[in-house]
Amino acid sequence: MSFDDVPKHPGELVLSNLKEYFRCADDGSVRDPEGHMWMMWNLVDFHRWWLAVETFSGVPLGRKLLNAAADQEEYFLTSTSILDVAWFRKKHRQNTALANRWSLMGWGSFDFDTSLLTSNLMAPLCSGFALAAKENISQSRYKIQWQQLSNNSIRLELKPMERRFSAAPASPVLCWDSPSLPNISSFPFDLDLQTVSNGWTHAGERSTMLANGIFARFFETLTMQGIQLRPDWLECWKFPESFDKRSQVPLVLCTLAVNQLVSESEQPIYIQDVQSWNQLCDAYLVPFGLGKPLQINSLDEQGGVEFLLRPCSQWPLLVGYLFSFWQRGFGRKAKVEIQQNDGSWSVKISSLLSYVG
Repeated sequence: MSFDDVPKHPGELVLSNLKEYFRCADDGSVRDPEGHMWMMWNLVDFHRWWLAVETFSGVPLGRKLLNAAADQEEYFLTSTSILDVAWFRKKHRQNTALANRWSLMGWGSFDFDTSLLTSNLMAPLCSGFALAAKENISQSRYKIQWQQLSNNSIRLELKPMERRFSAAPASPVLCWDSPSLPNISSFPFDLDLQTVSNGWTHAGERSTMLANGIFARFFETLTMQGIQLRPDWLECWKFPESFDKRSQVPLVLCTLAVNQLVSESEQPIYIQDVQSWNQLCDAYLVPFGLGKPLQINSLDEQGGVEFLLRPCSQWPLLVGYLFSFWQRGFGRKAKVEIQQNDGSWSVKISSLLSYVG
């Protein structure tokens, strides 16, 4: 399916193409036709998660998120045929293709002439997507600043830079990921979607599609920020010697942020046995591309559980949700032990304190 074929106006055809473009894989991921992995995020949830990441890290990270979004979108635009249009009215056709892509993904719209963004996404995200579009069409580099005019209106200031345009590389493969994706079966991306102004909703909540590569790029920048994790955070974690210490930073920060997100949500979390975990994953993780365990084993009578997880780019988020569900379900503080296990990851979650009787 070409993005030229996607209708520009919001409506049922946008949702039909959205469900056609993405597929849910058996490993709990959501993939596009080229096999790239994506996640569907509730915009309120993403905003809460992001604010928590910045708070726990203690440093401003908005520019890092913008760069991650811009680089990932640039990689997509240069490695696919989205902008490969006929020469006749080429600029108009490219703008139309990009407008339709933004509509499909739930990103809003970007006016190239006025540099005005109309989007419900956080400013660093949609500004990064807009920067990638501008630079790809002009084949030039720009310095970007943004001004939030209202809740969904952002003015960009784009100044040309004397730098040669060269395409962004593929997203990094971090220590928990694998360079190869398993060839597995998939099923339709079929959710409760409705179009609204500047995007669409799932179950009545504004949502969007975000590529896993954005998170991989952002997590990589966190390993280079010199962020020090607090001892009381690390007491909950046991890592194998092979686990890069710098990579502990995005994993722990991501888990803390997800835990705050889950704590603030109204999601009912009930855990009685292994089947309860399967139900939680099928309800809250799989439909949105967050992944799911290969296998789940009970460890003790206090709710201790072992998850076998495939290497994947959304791994910190998946671990974060499993950790948070455990704490929410049992009402106790959890500890995590991570081990490598024949090409997969063993993640054991149990009570930080022992309870007898």
